[in-house]
Amino acid sequence: MAQTPWPAELVNPAAAAEDVLLPMPCGGTMAFRRVNIPSADALDDRRVQLGSPEPRFSYVENSRSDYVGGGFVDAKSKNQRYYLIGKYEVTRLQFDALSGNCPAANPEGRLPKTGITWAEASYFASRYADWLAKNAAAKLPQEDGMPGFVRLPTEAEWEFAARGGVSVAEAVFEQPAFPMPDGAQRYAWYAGTDSSNNELNGIGLLKPNPLGLHDMLGNAGEFVLDAFRLNKHSRMHGQAGGYVVKGGDYRTALADLRSAARSEYIPIDKNGERRDKATGLRLVVVPGALPSTGRLQSVRTLWTNLTSTGGGTSQALTDPVKEVEALAKATTDPALKARIEGVGTVIKANIQARNEQRDRSAKSELRVAAYLGRKILEDGLKIRAQEMYAKLAPDDKKARAAVDASKENLDATLNYMMETVKQIGLDYPAATMSAQGEILKREFEARSVPGYAPLIDLVVRHGLGARNGKPPTKPELLTELTSLEAKVIKQ
Repeated sequence: MAQTPWPAELVNPAAAAEDVLLPMPCGGTMAFRRVNIPSADALDDRRVQLGSPEPRFSYVENSRSDYVGGGFVDAKSKNQRYYLIGKYEVTRLQFDALSGNCPAANPEGRLPKTGITWAEASYFASRYADWLAKNAAAKLPQEDGMPGFVRLPTEAEWEFAARGGVSVAEAVFEQPAFPMPDGAQRYAWYAGTDSSNNELNGIGLLKPNPLGLHDMLGNAGEFVLDAFRLNKHSRMHGQAGGYVVKGGDYRTALADLRSAARSEYIPIDKNGERRDKATGLRLVVVPGALPSTGRLQSVRTLWTNLTSTGGGTSQALTDPVKEVEALAKATTDPALKARIEGVGTVIKANIQARNEQRDRSAKSELRVAAYLGRKILEDGLKIRAQEMYAKLAPDDKKARAAVDASKENLDATLNYMMETVKQIGLDYPAATMSAQGEILKREFEARSVPGYAPLIDLVVRHGLGARNGKPPTKPELLTELTSLEAKVIKQ
């Protein structure tokens, strides 16, 4: 810890706000970035669409649904969880710092560490986790009083971060690569003399993705935690092979550069252990899923509630889960009991899937209502401008007609918003509205889209009112929206 600190250009050459810097031996550091995942509780995760629909790669990366979750709770932001991922690929300097002898801090140390096996990458993560726990535990984020640890990322964690996470809209997230407005050459090292020149390059020389992560595509391929599996349409095949390498590298053609890229790294060949000059690693920082006894108890409760039919109206013999449990207890035939319990498992899974779909639908409808609220405010500004012009030109019948048409449109949008708010209140439990409203606010914040938080709060409040038999009146809703104009629309 007392060693001379490494030069910033070797460890964090593109320093930015919200970087998380963790110490290393020999005076070193490693930079990480947060990957936020709005979540209501410890069992709340996010369904994401990974992979690619491109036919030529479908056997390994056909589009599929997967799930990601954040383990650390953000104490400053409601319904926000996150994990940390390396801002850069692990460098030679960082890798060698855990070898037992402090390396010289020179420019070559800025190159990604490649030519290692998956086992060496995993062992490096475990050694670094051990060093942090013994020397810098206070620097690590904690969950339920227990410090986090470093490991290789899962494929879903890696690809979610590579695509931009919740900082980009879903339609952008599902594109082949994250937005590169200045051209791919400014964001990724790929094959060719106009980019990598078929050589490995130092970290942080190009622009980052929307989460502030550098070299996610190209430069060095990156090991992840998962074993490699082929794709079987919407799911992974049952056979696990070697290890997954993500992101492509400096030998990858520009046309093949994509977030979904995944290749199999077979650890041995006929000559023994394999090493690849273009394959390296990046780390994540996560907590344990059950870091404490208290978390264990809360997860048990949450897990039980996953199969709740909701609404609070189910009785013991009308709730299908309880009905199956009662039937299983009533039989003394072990085979029949096992079959009934199997049916119960299927029912629970279906109820859980329905509940998750309900949550996603609630969030979607809240988003629509908030968009309608913003449109009403924008239409109001437009009408005021049209009225000013109409006053200046009282004989202009077209100007007066334009005002009347705009007012009709505003009234129609207001009616649509009222119907949407009322339907939200009737369709979703209060807890679902409140939780999904907070998650939606976190998503707008992540995308740096201002002005929606007060609209979402308004929609949730009136949705709760509608659920209790008190939907908003049209004048009331319009008055409240107008009062929010300065907060929602930048003048």
